[in-house]
Amino acid sequence: MPPIYRLTNLQQTYNGRRVLDIDRLDIGRGEVLALVGPSGAGKSTLLRLLNFLERPSSGALEFDGMAAAGLDLGQRRRVTTVFQRPALLHRSVTANIAYGLGLRGIKPAPALIDGWLDRLGLAHLARQSAPKLSAGEAQRVALARALILRPDVLLLDEPSANLGPYNIGLIEQ
Repeated sequence: MPPIYRLTNLQQTYNGRRVLDIDRLDIGRGEVLALVGPSGAGKSTLLRLLNFLERPSSGALEFDGMAAAGLDLGQRRRVTTVFQRPALLHRSVTANIAYGLGLRGIKPAPALIDGWLDRLGLAHLARQSAPKLSAGEAQRVALARALILRPDVLLLDEPSANLGPYNIGLIEQ
């Protein structure tokens, strides 16, 4: 089976400084891959490239056999990211979770949202305004918002950084 991602001679530079240099990397479908390294090693840069938020300075990035530069919006939406510091809307937790589906013209069944609220320990916060959430609660809302989309690829940028053991456990589940 062909990989979901294929990176060949991929480089990313900012202001003449090379921050990422990958000769070859294939990432298989369904593969769980963790990037570990010191600050400045290019982990977040690679995540931005894999989510098509940036174009590489040079080299080839393919997604599902197609050049990333040629992907349409529907193909790019098959990938979603949960960032270390999620951006939530000034709306309820429920509205935040449903937001991505609404952008896709899908009206989610309340049971679907309720299911994600329950799985991530957020049911008691369903009507809460997102800006009033703790860091751990906000991270779980962002994760629910990503997972409800059923992406082919889920990218996580330090999803449990600065969280307590309880919230880390919920996110890991």
